[in-house]
Amino acid sequence: MSSPLLLLLRRRGRRRDQVPKSDDTGLLDTLTNVVGVMALITALMSIFAATGSLTIQVPMVRRSQQEFHLLQASAAGIWDLQPAANQMLEVDRERVSAVKRCTSLQKAAAQQQCNAALDGWSRQQLVGPIRVNVSHGQGSLQRVGPPTVPAAQLKGGGSAWLDATMAALARDKQPVFVVLESDGFATYRAIKAKAQQHGVRLGWEPWNAGTAVNFWSNAGRSLTVQ
Repeated sequence: MSSPLLLLLRRRGRRRDQVPKSDDTGLLDTLTNVVGVMALITALMSIFAATGSLTIQVPMVRRSQQEFHLLQASAAGIWDLQPAANQMLEVDRERVSAVKRCTSLQKAAAQQQCNAALDGWSRQQLVGPIRVNVSHGQGSLQRVGPPTVPAAQLKGGGSAWLDATMAALARDKQPVFVVLESDGFATYRAIKAKAQQHGVRLGWEPWNAGTAVNFWSNAGRSLTVQ
């Protein structure tokens, strides 16, 4: 899980020879240091403006600063997870309704019984090549079918789907977030090239192949888009 982007600066100092200085020299050194600090602050402000992070959340409960499009990348190609993520939100509304029913009960015993039943609540659906699992504790997406865009279509930047998707995201000013498997860097580079071409902001998170993309505690996951 990523957290908001942190810029780490390592300061390396070096000792200077101790040379007696006049009062004028000391004043000049002070002014030089002030100018240097101001230049550093200006540079840092430019860096933060260029790479400032967006802390955004994905389902189950979407309290996002900005919506985004979710992809998964491996050596085999690209899976479009967004339709499945949208469906997970729809399924989660059913869970939320069940929670509201429990909290509306007046008697403590009835509430306790209702909440106990929620612990066993779960739903499973298939959205294209993606399996959607939703329980009271978490939701997950797992690729179980062929990729939306096979890797062969990405060679030479020839994927019409990827180009159209990035153009649409650029119009909507939405970033794209990539769940990246360890063998998928060539696929990720193709995604990044199209994102940069269309001016779409991009974030990514490493993921183990064959494992579901989990969304914990019905509160989403914090992701960073650069």
